[in-house]
Amino acid sequence: MLIFDEVSSGFRFNVGGIHLKYGINPDIAVFAKGMSNGFPMAAIIGKEKVMEAAQETFISSTYWTERIGPTAAIATIKKMIKNKVPKHLEKMGLYLMENIKKIANKHQIKMEITGLPALMHFNFQYEDKSQAIRTLFTQEMLKEGFLASSGIYVSYAFKDSHIKKYLKSVDKVFAILRRAINENKVNNLLQGPVAQSGFKRLT
Repeated sequence: MLIFDEVSSGFRFNVGGIHLKYGINPDIAVFAKGMSNGFPMAAIIGKEKVMEAAQETFISSTYWTERIGPTAAIATIKKMIKNKVPKHLEKMGLYLMENIKKIANKHQIKMEITGLPALMHFNFQYEDKSQAIRTLFTQEMLKEGFLASSGIYVSYAFKDSHIKKYLKSVDKVFAILRRAINENKVNNLLQGPVAQSGFKRLT
């Protein structure tokens, strides 16, 4: 079976699921709160033969009659269509990716940018020192007023002014990282422990 997990990516690239954009019909596609602007909501769609398997089991929920999620989803989807939200997210994401790469090159920071424009990640390429560098990046960006990590989930609320302010701070912080790497003082500049590495530590 081909399953599209769009719990995080759903409705960011187009309204209705990325399978519509690429002309691929998965057996199952799963969506979540991206379709309802953060309100509790989920949807599972798929081919009839696969979806019919649900008839052989029992699905229960405490929230059968809860209506906030569906109401929020309808309102959100209408706004996404009216305001062409996915197009805005892609535009902002591409601008961020291009300029973060330029700033990294300017400061000779070794990093890789992955993912699609509206849901990007960048990874520092310094082997066993990468996690400490990422921690220092977060620490210094906090001083600039940004709760920043190595992932950026672009929002419709992002305006040009927000992006420019963020990139200005990235430029300043990457300069700090460059000096810390050159002088081998990354860990010395940390004001707390190195951040844990998320899912990697579980595998």
